[in-house]
Amino acid sequence: MREPSILHYITVVFSCLVISVIGLYFLANFGRLFRGRIKNEVLRKNVAAWLIIFFLSSGLTPVSGGFYYTLAKFGWWGTIGIQIAATVLYTLFVYNTVRMLAENKKLKALSFVKHKLLIIVILIITCILISILLIYTLYGSDKEYMTYLKYSLISNVYTAGAIGLVYTVISYLNLQQKRKFDEKELELSRLRELKAKAELDALHSKVNPHFLYNALNSIADLSITDGKKARKMTIALADLFRYSINYSHNNYSTVNDEIAMTEVYLQIEKIRFEDQLNYTVKVDEEAGHYLVPRFLLQPLAENAVKHGLKATGRMTEIFLDVKKVDEGLLITIADNGPAFPDELIPGYGVKSVFDKMDLLFPDQYEIHFTNQPHKQVAIHIHKLMKNEPVV
Repeated sequence: MREPSILHYITVVFSCLVISVIGLYFLANFGRLFRGRIKNEVLRKNVAAWLIIFFLSSGLTPVSGGFYYTLAKFGWWGTIGIQIAATVLYTLFVYNTVRMLAENKKLKALSFVKHKLLIIVILIITCILISILLIYTLYGSDKEYMTYLKYSLISNVYTAGAIGLVYTVISYLNLQQKRKFDEKELELSRLRELKAKAELDALHSKVNPHFLYNALNSIADLSITDGKKARKMTIALADLFRYSINYSHNNYSTVNDEIAMTEVYLQIEKIRFEDQLNYTVKVDEEAGHYLVPRFLLQPLAENAVKHGLKATGRMTEIFLDVKKVDEGLLITIADNGPAFPDELIPGYGVKSVFDKMDLLFPDQYEIHFTNQPHKQVAIHIHKLMKNEPVV
């Protein structure tokens, strides 16, 4: 067969360049091709792979020279049909073989270079095997079988190698992009953690001075009228701040410790108001070792004292109950003070409880204020946390 002229080569090379660029564009956007249009992921990938292989092979095969032998033997329509059939074979066998290797978890454990080199080698080998099968089927009885085979092998090695290299470059760029994204996500996560810690520290720092202010005023008054009570209140205040210091690096404390701290606060208030305040505490034994936000109960107890005893001057009874229910904790603080208004506007203490729960148990809690059958605040924590080292 007569070799094509230089003019033919120039025309073919230019056409092939355009077709190859389209194929490379599809390859670079492989993950987005037909997304949303084809629901089955494996089918979508196979259709996208067929399109890429068709364009790249159509663009690169004519340059090798074997294209002219096929064209002379089968004509344009026959050549196009062969190209379509060959693309189907390459997609079914070559692409899916490479895809399974690329997605194999054990092979992914290899280094990036070894993994991609293995894929390129398998890609070239499978392309050569399919090429030999096609050439033998089409030209096995032809005298110039070896010529067809030579051109086809050159074309397949060139095409498979080019696709493999482009795939490697794209994978490397995607890997770098993912690393940068992960680094940004890690940094954002660290900033969110620091922000949450700062918010919790701010909540705690506002609670402690409030205690100190009230308690010191009471101690100052009692030191003149009743030295023993002043001493007792000073010891209780020391216990309160010892709790605060011991948990200064934690956002959580156990139910038992939180109850103990709240009782210390109530003892201070009971010293101040003497017989006008009584409180009862009940804690299930199995609930005492679970974790809750630090300074969760004291603001609610203070709220009961403030709106009960301080507002009315009457005898105030406070009932604190903690029990384990299903897979969570139920904490209730009830008192005999004035009923909650229909439109409750939480003050700082109650708001701090919501803020802490939002930060430490997001979407894992409920808080209810009820007046019937008796006035109480109920906190239902749906997530149990054991007493283990915490941040």
